[in-house]
Amino acid sequence: MKGERKKKIRLGLGWVAAASLALAAMAAILRQEPDPLALWREGIAAQVGARARKEWGAAPAVEGTGSLGSPRMITVHHSGGGVFSALDELAASLAIKGIQETHMSVKGWDDIGYHYIVDPAGRVWEGRHLDRIGAHAGSRQLNTGNIGLLLLGNFDLQEPPPYQLARLGILLDKLRQLFDISSAEVYTHNAVRTREGLGPTACPGRHVSEWLQKRRNKK
Repeated sequence: MKGERKKKIRLGLGWVAAASLALAAMAAILRQEPDPLALWREGIAAQVGARARKEWGAAPAVEGTGSLGSPRMITVHHSGGGVFSALDELAASLAIKGIQETHMSVKGWDDIGYHYIVDPAGRVWEGRHLDRIGAHAGSRQLNTGNIGLLLLGNFDLQEPPPYQLARLGILLDKLRQLFDISSAEVYTHNAVRTREGLGPTACPGRHVSEWLQKRRNKK
């Protein structure tokens, strides 16, 4: 009887020790300081109303991507290819996931190239983390400090839906306000490449380019 009692006491002490270690580990995790960059970019995403990367099934970015630096300009793109006008969330999330897969597996980039994506229904999705330099403008120099925005669709072939343009306008205004970016520093992809003497591109399509020009003239 005494042996059994001692065995039970030892087992009980073992459980107590294991529970104490688990509690200590949890306490250590809770004491860890949050990543300030993660808090910053999550705060910006919340302010612009962007859906989190996990909502479109983003693969983790490659480690070691360089810093964006201080945001000082914005470049607007379209996804190009065929017409894209789907309004449901699943179609948009699959399209964004497909773009990321192409950028990472075919182009060899660290992540999807753009920081925010606007779909035809006017939803904003978080792309590449905003504190990381993008891969969208044409060179590392052009990508430094440059926030990349992507509209899903081909705006040489289709008119941009009103919801999409309205949300793009709100997103541009909010980002310009947050980072003190002048309207003169909002570019089409073609315009920013031309400015740096790189080859021309149709991006973001004539309909969006005309809309951006009219909007800039009103400022």
